[in-house]
Amino acid sequence: MALEPEIPRDSTAIIDSSVLISMGGPDNEQYQALEQFVTDRNLTVYIPGHVAEEMGESPDAYAYQRDRLRAAQNAGWLKPGRIDFSTPGVSEVVDKTRTRMLNLSAEDVTEDEIEKTDTILAGLAYQYATGDATYVTVFVSDTKAEQAIEDVLSAADIGDVTSVIEGRGFIADLVANPFE
Repeated sequence: MALEPEIPRDSTAIIDSSVLISMGGPDNEQYQALEQFVTDRNLTVYIPGHVAEEMGESPDAYAYQRDRLRAAQNAGWLKPGRIDFSTPGVSEVVDKTRTRMLNLSAEDVTEDEIEKTDTILAGLAYQYATGDATYVTVFVSDTKAEQAIEDVLSAADIGDVTSVIEGRGFIADLVANPFE
């Protein structure tokens, strides 16, 4: 299975909220598989801070989202990631990701319709990769975001210490092929 070499032990991961929500709660095998992988590999996993705050304050109709977030946080493997726009290069990476996503999107998509959280994922990855992290993996659920983030991080000369992975497929592979 090709998962192990892609994500080094003791590295950093950033997860899109849609990946977190799609894997279900603590009783779901997808949730359990990712939690096991993360803890076995000693990964530090972040979710964009504003997303964590929004999910944590979600109305009762969205309690399942809040519960999944809190379960992962209470288990100790998920933390809010705070983007620091004063870090050199972060704003540029966010802007370039938005532009790249727009270029990859259909002609009927405007810049205002580009998912802002996806651009923040790129900014966080850049921030961590140029900071203390030895390696950064970004889990996304949108193929255009995946391509855009990968392109921008590579152009920023950190492609060798970052990877962008379609999170739902990755988790499905973990379930199908668990590590021993």
